[in-house]
Amino acid sequence: MSNTMNEVPIQKPEPKYLLTNQDVSFGSSIDPLKRMDIFSPDDFELFIELWVTETLIEKYQKIVRCGGAGDMGRDVIAYIKSDDNTAVSWDNYQCKHYGSPLTPSNIWIEIGKLCYFTYIGRYSIPQKYYFVCQKGVGNTLNTLLEKPEELKSEFISGWDKYCKEKISKKNSIELTEELLKHINSIDFSLFSHKTPLELIKSLEGSMSFASIFGGGLKKRRDVPMAPPEKIDTSENIYTEKLFRAYEDNLKKREIVEIDENKLSEYPKFKRHFDRQRVFYFSAVTLLDLERDTRPNNNSFATSLKDEVYDEIIDTIESEFENGFTRVQAVTDRARLMNFSSHPLSGIVRPNDAHGVCHHLANENRIDWVDIYDE
Repeated sequence: MSNTMNEVPIQKPEPKYLLTNQDVSFGSSIDPLKRMDIFSPDDFELFIELWVTETLIEKYQKIVRCGGAGDMGRDVIAYIKSDDNTAVSWDNYQCKHYGSPLTPSNIWIEIGKLCYFTYIGRYSIPQKYYFVCQKGVGNTLNTLLEKPEELKSEFISGWDKYCKEKISKKNSIELTEELLKHINSIDFSLFSHKTPLELIKSLEGSMSFASIFGGGLKKRRDVPMAPPEKIDTSENIYTEKLFRAYEDNLKKREIVEIDENKLSEYPKFKRHFDRQRVFYFSAVTLLDLERDTRPNNNSFATSLKDEVYDEIIDTIESEFENGFTRVQAVTDRARLMNFSSHPLSGIVRPNDAHGVCHHLANENRIDWVDIYDE
């Protein structure tokens, strides 16, 4: 006996993300943790500088990389923002690109440099001092970092073995009574570490992440929402400008005022208006993705809005019979754009570029009706 009468049909799931050429162009990317293993020590320092800049820009006023000979135990210095805009307090990110997790013997010399150079006044004591290694820290060191007084005690005990002859190439640095007093005055809870996963997760999904680790953007673009039935308040500016463009097109035949309610009296404009709203909301998801993946360093990539603006501004400023013909010419120009040099090129579509024009209008960067149009 058939059981088909009891079967419940399964509905086809609605797609949440748009499929892009990126999805089919890239194979499996190398695990970022494994890719960090093949960085050179210099590349790893550069990566940490980028990581601090990208993920902690709100905390710091200035980030300086000074790794190499003469760095006095400081690789990436991050100056903390203050109310009076002066950078006095700072954090240090000490980079270690090793083949295994850090052990206490790997860090005694770095702590020794900090203690000695702050003792002789070469720089101030940082607020935080982070050890950063692509392999992380081992269990023994992790336990010590959680127990600052024990960390200090073991460090002092190992001074002669790990620090005395290694801080300076010219002189032995004896652990004098005054230096020991200085060391004891330092709160060793300032020493901490960043895990490899912290480095990866905080950058994941950004353009910077894709440029370093490959595999394209991990963050996906949402499927554009359908325009709401009624014009949203966020659409007021660009829709009003479209209404004025329609009026401008009709002014030689009749003087009219077009709004959302009267639009249905003009089928041609109504169809055009409905399409423009679809394009506007198509661009919303693209601009949201750009916002979420764009690095804080805005020079990394030109914004999509700026690229569209630069492409259409000469057309905007050309002479047209009326505002509606300007809308048509400008949006046609935008639809022909080639975004091949932009990091999001694989997911930008003609409808998006068209919609960005209305976002520019919504921000009052462009207008459709020129008072000098005849």
